[in-house]
Amino acid sequence: MKSSSQRTVVSLIAVLSVIGIAVSLAADRSPIAEPKIKWAAPAEGFVSEKTLATYRAVPSKEIGRERAHEMLEQLIEATDTKASFDGLQEADDRLIFTSSDDASAVFDVDLRTGTFLFNSGLDRYSGEASTRDLPTNKDAPDVALEYLAKLRYLPEDREQLVVGRVGGLAMAAAKEGESSGPYQKLVTVYFGRVLDGLPVRGRGSRMLVHLGESSSLFGVTRSWAELEARKADQNGIKSDDVILGEIRRRLFMMAGEAEVIVVEKADLVLFDDGRGVVEPAIYVVAAAQYEGPERAGGSVRIPVDFYIPVLLESEGYYPFHQDVEARWPGSETKDRGKEE
Repeated sequence: MKSSSQRTVVSLIAVLSVIGIAVSLAADRSPIAEPKIKWAAPAEGFVSEKTLATYRAVPSKEIGRERAHEMLEQLIEATDTKASFDGLQEADDRLIFTSSDDASAVFDVDLRTGTFLFNSGLDRYSGEASTRDLPTNKDAPDVALEYLAKLRYLPEDREQLVVGRVGGLAMAAAKEGESSGPYQKLVTVYFGRVLDGLPVRGRGSRMLVHLGESSSLFGVTRSWAELEARKADQNGIKSDDVILGEIRRRLFMMAGEAEVIVVEKADLVLFDDGRGVVEPAIYVVAAAQYEGPERAGGSVRIPVDFYIPVLLESEGYYPFHQDVEARWPGSETKDRGKEE
């Protein structure tokens, strides 16, 4: 029989063997590495030594149903549309006018804020040809501003209104497996806002003007409130280190399985949530690189963008809040889907 000391040695050897096997297996199963973050943009100086301001929408009187009908009639006249807006739905203080003549014709207005989307109808632009006499990209902003002035939709401080870009709507057709086009149908001028040298991004502070044949007005989207500025409390602003840490955490959360994440932009902006709050934020644009098929060159790049609030006690409603009750003109809603 083995002595007590011999049994102890044998037991110790067995335990060490088990530990050795476990360590070996752990070594074979190396943990998934966090993606490497590369900074093409500066990774510091987000808000340091900057005097910041926040803004709140000036309270406005609800426009009411009568005023909504007046706005619709004014836009019908300005666009010379033949569509009859004979359908009406109500959803969360919004009126949504539709047309039985043209499914693309719509006037969607928020009675609380006056934010609206109006399209006069695409039926007259459905032919297989480009629209005649569209304005050039150079002339379109001036034409759009003339319409906004005529409709009295220009802001009180016109210096805040800036041209973001000029785009448009194109259409292609397919017959018997062959495509024709693309046909240029509309030109769109995107207007944004600048406050104290900072660009304003988000749902609010934007206007879109759609132009058609012979520079005629096709449609308008307007989400714009007059604002009051408030100086931000310096003690209520996050430090650069805190902001950097939040950017890293958001990147790992959104693209944690990527091989490499390249931060292309991390800019200080003002974020307009479309609900009356405009406040400073960091707008981050990145590209996440994943392992991909050979036909894609062995890797796939997926764009990622988000906002980081700058204030310690942010009051803005950001995309990451995912509020299912959010409603604004032009949005898709469960309630509207059920009514249709």
